[in-house]
Amino acid sequence: MANSKRLFGVVRRKLLRRSQSRITIIRSSAPETTQEDISAVKIQSFFRGHLARRAFKALKSLVKLQAVARGVLVRRQARIALHCMHALARLQVRVRARQLLSH
Repeated sequence: MANSKRLFGVVRRKLLRRSQSRITIIRSSAPETTQEDISAVKIQSFFRGHLARRAFKALKSLVKLQAVARGVLVRRQARIALHCMHALARLQVRVRARQLLSH
């Protein structure tokens, strides 16, 4: 769990670093690239970064939800296994008691 938190932190920092500081503006040598086009590219870049951060946050929440659900399932499996082992131990006690009484 600690490793996954550390990994998510690293990925999150890298995503945030890329999305905020590395906005590339493609400028062509054609004269039809206007200030309006450059502004549109900037807006789109910021909005895509915002969507990526939001998607990553949702994915992180989903991973946490999966961990909770899997934890519940594992605890249930452990409880069932413990119950079965207890039943087997009781059966073994009965068999040993019967063997001792028959001898």
